[in-house]
Amino acid sequence: MGAPTFTVATIAREPMPVMRRFVEWHLACGAARIVLFFDNPDDPAVRVFSGEPRLDIRPCTASFWIGLRMSPTARFTRRQRAAMSLAYSDAATDWVLVLDADERMWIRDRSIPDLLGELPDDALSLRVRSAETVALPKGGEALRLPIDRGEVDRVYGPDADLFRMRFGLVGHPEGKSFHRAGLSEIRLRLHWAEDRAGDPLPGPVLGPADRAHLVHDVAPGYDRWRAKLDWRAGAHGFAGPLKARIADIAASADPEEGYRALYARLHWLTEEDETALETAGGLLREMPRIGLN
Repeated sequence: MGAPTFTVATIAREPMPVMRRFVEWHLACGAARIVLFFDNPDDPAVRVFSGEPRLDIRPCTASFWIGLRMSPTARFTRRQRAAMSLAYSDAATDWVLVLDADERMWIRDRSIPDLLGELPDDALSLRVRSAETVALPKGGEALRLPIDRGEVDRVYGPDADLFRMRFGLVGHPEGKSFHRAGLSEIRLRLHWAEDRAGDPLPGPVLGPADRAHLVHDVAPGYDRWRAKLDWRAGAHGFAGPLKARIADIAASADPEEGYRALYARLHWLTEEDETALETAGGLLREMPRIGLN
């Protein structure tokens, strides 16, 4: 019996470099198939990626959503769950990994198929916790890892409220999950799956101690971050204290200056931050590279 196979599924409206990195990364990691739902059915990437046999390209036209009994104008997270549920039901592989296009699954010391092959038969899911890219004060990037909330206070001082609820991260700390394919009693959520009773499917949760990371490129430059700001502030993309800070900035005399300062505070480490975060075990200097696993 060979190593388990897996499908990666995402719904996206991202620039071409982000989409290309997502596709190249997961193909290099051994994905048997990648299902790309394009929220903009006229996205140029539809044409660019057509013809790759391991890619399943699905433009999300109005008729596509109607076929799923979903309004084309429904809230994005509802449409996202509907699309991912379709990808799950269509999967011909052993596992299905649901991601956003600005995320990459990184298992540092073995391949993803090998990892899936190590799971016991009663494991119906595998969740990998988040790590997020952050800029270093002397240039380059590292990964910021979740830390205890008490350590958040010591690292970020008066700005700790912006980070504490998510264990030192700005984006979600929960990570994303692989789901064993072919289950009839399954409800996909954004970070895990549940059975019909609402209980999470059984399976391990891995993180930094296991050399496993869901790498989240949460802020790839100010312009892209700014373009998503209103949506994240109105949804679940930011924790409550950060939403409050954004509202204060919006009401200020110079919001754009405030947003730029906030972006820097959230995603650029000072030298003091760097030292304190590394001491707390919240900084990984090794960065993912194509072909590493």
